[in-house]
Amino acid sequence: MLIWVFTAAAVLCLVYYGVIVLYAGFGTSFAVLWLLFGGFFGATAAGIHLYQKYPERVPLWIPVSFVTLCASGLMIVLVTQILIFGRIPAAAEASLDYVIVLGAKVKPDGSLSKTLKLRLDKELEYAKENPETMLVLSGAKGDAEPCSEAEAMETYLLEQGADASHLLKEEQSFSTVENLAYSKVMIEKREALLWQGALVPMRQPRIGIITSNFHLFRAGMIAKKQDYGTVYGIASEADKVLLVHFSLRDGIALLKDRLMGNL
Repeated sequence: MLIWVFTAAAVLCLVYYGVIVLYAGFGTSFAVLWLLFGGFFGATAAGIHLYQKYPERVPLWIPVSFVTLCASGLMIVLVTQILIFGRIPAAAEASLDYVIVLGAKVKPDGSLSKTLKLRLDKELEYAKENPETMLVLSGAKGDAEPCSEAEAMETYLLEQGADASHLLKEEQSFSTVENLAYSKVMIEKREALLWQGALVPMRQPRIGIITSNFHLFRAGMIAKKQDYGTVYGIASEADKVLLVHFSLRDGIALLKDRLMGNL
């Protein structure tokens, strides 16, 4: 029975890798993970077959260690996914002073990736209901991108009728950590200018973050680490075909950021 379970898991991983490549191309970040998972599950199925055939040749500590490893890995995946999807706000907080829109891939031809478009469509929806909110568009120009992510976002929003006076571009960041760090500096500088010469203490602005649902928990934890205070998450939909890939990838990134002290 276990042989068939792991064989089926290997096949599913390889098929999903094919779907990712056909749908989004070979350049999809970390898509190779599914090849590695497929190879792991396939090798496991072969190992179980050999163990069942020649049990006396395999020391007991090997299957015990393997089962422990698999159980630990499964538990880590489950916990990270519960954290990622268990705290998505049901509704967006109204009348925020600033909303930071986190960048995503811009295609070589200048068009937006589906992930970025979904984030911007969510932003347009929010801006329509909260026209006084300032929007911080955050993202630098990657190697394969024709312009900065912030510039591509600005172009799209203006084409959709957004108010140019409510758009701020942050074009230095190459990661979520940098997105939030540089955006925070930009907001603080703007607030200092607005409150310059005021007779009352400068207030703490209310800040939100728009990003994909699978990414929101990690972004919020990074913002907390960077002393944002209370930050309000606004979740956009994710590409349904790539959701499993993105959520697993963000779970791994969550662990990485934890180890690196970003959370």
